[in-house]
Amino acid sequence: MLGAAAALGALTDPLVGVALCVGAVAGVVFWELATSDPERRRPLREAAAAGRRSATRTRRVVLVVANRTLLDERLREEIGARAREGADVHVVAPILPSRIHYIASDTDVELREARDRLDDTLAWARGQGLQLTGRVGDPSVALGAIEDELRASGADEVIISTLPPSQSNWLETGIVERLREDLDIPVTHRVAELKAGPVMG
Repeated sequence: MLGAAAALGALTDPLVGVALCVGAVAGVVFWELATSDPERRRPLREAAAAGRRSATRTRRVVLVVANRTLLDERLREEIGARAREGADVHVVAPILPSRIHYIASDTDVELREARDRLDDTLAWARGQGLQLTGRVGDPSVALGAIEDELRASGADEVIISTLPPSQSNWLETGIVERLREDLDIPVTHRVAELKAGPVMG
């Protein structure tokens, strides 16, 4: 199609060829959007729906997804605000092992660090008079850990906290976009500024 437009432009007026090329590209984009598969599986949405059906809860549930950024004060303020508003706040800290540790199936260091950060966050909450729950997530796939939590109790909102784009594998792998695309609940993304260190979340 683009070749035909270019050839026609060469035979007539180059502007005609440009206009035809632009029209062809726009048509392809429109076709892709109009014919995207509405039946495509959305595992995160399915998990959230299953969690809402099976959970016996009366309060709003906020799922917080964070790891290294659990130390960020602004994230803690947001967690505290949701809890004070009466929501059940559950924290999942998916770990992202280094490539060497993942290949060697040695994730002990990452697991310990994630547990320490989660324990520190839960202790901070208790000190504020707040009750949070939390667990360390799947050591291989962050989305798998999020899906597990959604299936367990559903959620009315997801807050995901990442490092800035230049430091975050979660942003690099498109987790925030996937959450927003798959879920039919609010997904709040917070970027934390922490000291330089290993890329985690």
